[in-house]
Amino acid sequence: MHVEAVIVGLLCAVGVWAFLRWKSPRPEFPPLQTSPDDPLMMDALAKAKETHPEFMRRLNEPNDSALVKLRFVSSSDQVEHLWAEVLEVLGDAELGVRLVTPPVTHAGPLDRLHRCTLDDVEDWQVRDTSGKIHGGFTQRAMFAIARRDGVRLPKKLVEHSLNHRTPNGGLSWPGLGYAVHFPSPGQAIPPQGSG
Repeated sequence: MHVEAVIVGLLCAVGVWAFLRWKSPRPEFPPLQTSPDDPLMMDALAKAKETHPEFMRRLNEPNDSALVKLRFVSSSDQVEHLWAEVLEVLGDAELGVRLVTPPVTHAGPLDRLHRCTLDDVEDWQVRDTSGKIHGGFTQRAMFAIARRDGVRLPKKLVEHSLNHRTPNGGLSWPGLGYAVHFPSPGQAIPPQGSG
């Protein structure tokens, strides 16, 4: 009888833990720590803002997905920068979105559906119908900062980074001045002849 009570207690504890994990999802990867004053990040934010017209044009073309990065203040008064899926264009400068990046420092209920204006958009990313990613400037900057600082990126992030494209279709990372080739996960070297 005592063993059965312990088993029931353990099952209840696992059930509560599973429910809490489901109710409050966490990002697949922890955030890459970067300084908001890093020149690569500042350039990326500026590039994202100045290319809002390209973002709106790409939203109106066939695409597989569109995301925007928004500033979010959590329940613990921490500022996070979360990606949200664009669900609809509500006007020339207004979007209906759903948060897709779970906040790390937030506790309690969270309405994932929001309206935002283009002024709220810190960054944008559109995956075209061929799978190439346009925009995503802060993400590319974080990848470049991680490499510059010797942080080894998980293989899945390296693979994701290979889909980022410049307007002319090439791979390029802000501040690096050359395309990035990956001989193996977590490494980046300049192509032959660059320097």
